[in-house]
Amino acid sequence: MALELELRAATATDLPYLSTLAADPSVEPFLSPGAGTEERLAAILSQAESDGEFGGLFVIASDACESLGGLALQLVSRHSRICELTRLMVSPQARRSGIAAEAVRLACRRALIEHGFHRVQAETYGDNLAGQRLFERVGFVREGIRRRAYWRRKQWLDGVLYGILAEEFRDDRRGG
Repeated sequence: MALELELRAATATDLPYLSTLAADPSVEPFLSPGAGTEERLAAILSQAESDGEFGGLFVIASDACESLGGLALQLVSRHSRICELTRLMVSPQARRSGIAAEAVRLACRRALIEHGFHRVQAETYGDNLAGQRLFERVGFVREGIRRRAYWRRKQWLDGVLYGILAEEFRDDRRGG
């Protein structure tokens, strides 16, 4: 049975939920420091509203309107049609159910198919093996490593770079 999820554009009323989720001890270590504060999330929200861009902050919601997580899609280059998927967060109670993979697919569908972007990119910490497997399962290609690029959790961590191009994305929802 396929998961029925949607990416719903976040509003100011979603910020407390998203910032609380970002502060969860099982989520926070895998976000960049301060990335999930209510102020930083509000900045993404207001930037997307003022730009009128395709991206912004999203809530991962079930078909029963239950909030299961969040993510952000942000413009990197309008000219080259590149965006970045950041702040992927899934509620600890919803993990290991395929929700993260489906949410990433929905974000890619939104960017690559609905809005005609050429590329979606993402980055994980080198010790985030679950995140790396997730991006590879969805079809992202591991493109490189920023060696010891981030001081996090009292150690230097690599950044693992991923990308997926429009022609590589397999959208099972298109029926083709």
